[in-house]
Amino acid sequence: MYRYLFSFALFCAATNAVASVYENSINVTFPDKVATLTFSEKKEFPKKELGVNIRYQSSGPVIGSIYIYNAGLGQIPTGVGSPIVHKHFAQVIDEVKQLAAMGQVKAVNMAVGGSTISSLKGCGPQFMWRAYELDMGDKVLSSYTYLTGLNNNFVKLRMSHLKTDVQGKRDVEQFVEGIRKVLGNCKD
Repeated sequence: MYRYLFSFALFCAATNAVASVYENSINVTFPDKVATLTFSEKKEFPKKELGVNIRYQSSGPVIGSIYIYNAGLGQIPTGVGSPIVHKHFAQVIDEVKQLAAMGQVKAVNMAVGGSTISSLKGCGPQFMWRAYELDMGDKVLSSYTYLTGLNNNFVKLRMSHLKTDVQGKRDVEQFVEGIRKVLGNCKD
């Protein structure tokens, strides 16, 4: 009887757990949970150069999306030091600025100071990043875009939380730190 109860308990635990997801283009396994965010879904885009999106979400309104793609380029240097990564980051930020013109948001307000290169301690890649606000009409989101090169791919993080969420920025920072460790195959 105990053996059956134990087997049933293991079955329930296995079916309720969210599995980690492997992304072969960069040879990385993403865990079911990073900081306060839990894996939500993986979407493969129809065009190979657009790659995949791996989405995480918190129980609150924090959302993190990881885009892994090559944009049709054959060689993408690792890290943030190359002109290729800098040029692509400028294109990514220009696309964010165009969201209001395309009618997807009411307004985009870029943070003062421009783009920054992270100087995070420990294992894992550094990122180029930029903060901005997205006015959705009924709410305002604090958003962040991060970019690095890894294994001939761009790895882009898009993070958002409600501007009024005082915990949101800390959740974003913890998620970025966690994803750095995942991308770098770091051992705590």
